[in-house]
Amino acid sequence: MDNQLRDFCVHVNTVVIRALSLALILTCLSLTSCNNAVNLSNNDPFEPLNRTIFKFNDALDQGILRPTAITYKNSIPDPIRSGVSNVLKWLQGPTIITNDIMQGDLKQAQSDSMRFLMNTTSFGLIDAAADFDMKYRKEDFGQTLGLYGIPAGPYIMLPFLGPSSARDAVGRIVDHFLNPFSHIGSLNARLPYTASKNIMSAVNFRAENFDQIDDLRSSSLDAYAKVRTIYRQQRQAAINNGRVPINLSGKGSSELFDDHLTFTQEKKLADLASPDSKKNAESK
Repeated sequence: MDNQLRDFCVHVNTVVIRALSLALILTCLSLTSCNNAVNLSNNDPFEPLNRTIFKFNDALDQGILRPTAITYKNSIPDPIRSGVSNVLKWLQGPTIITNDIMQGDLKQAQSDSMRFLMNTTSFGLIDAAADFDMKYRKEDFGQTLGLYGIPAGPYIMLPFLGPSSARDAVGRIVDHFLNPFSHIGSLNARLPYTASKNIMSAVNFRAENFDQIDDLRSSSLDAYAKVRTIYRQQRQAAINNGRVPINLSGKGSSELFDDHLTFTQEKKLADLASPDSKKNAESK
């Protein structure tokens, strides 16, 4: 039984590593040969392959993940499921804090550090920090790269892992190595931990977003395109966080920087059109 569990964990981790490696290979190919690729307007030069992987992921969801999420929701009491969700967030704490620092957000790093330490007393099961208005906010290396103006690169659909981009795929790898929990114990101990955490995260996410995912799947004429749009919007919002992106090139060429300029211009126009602004102008 132990050998079977170990083989399963090795298999899961191998698949994840191969998926991320595929993302890096596709990124390199896109940088050298996709300047005139089809679907460039969507930044999705690998759409045929991505759609095939999307169908595979959808079949996996309908055949395994969705039924598992139903059983999980119906058989596990809410307090226990809440505790599992809290632990999964707590395990991301060191990575979040490190990215806060790399983003130059020391105030948030201090808050996230306090949150992590407070919740460590229960190994993350109880979100004690929430009572002190220390809310969970996920930060990852993909967001850090985006804040510094690194373009997202081509859209990628990863087997098992779902939607991503070249930048975020690299971010996943970096985040894994940034987290000290990924390096505790021997290799034999880390494999079951990583596999079980990834599986539990997937089941927990599916259970927490059960109705939304089902509605998206049933109501969308093109679920693939809808997921792509939602993913990009969510990532853009996560990167912005109300902050001005740091543009390394100085040319304003990144998608994030352009979006920020548009937002700033719209805000100025709105301010000029406000009643208070008009009164001030008349008084002068």
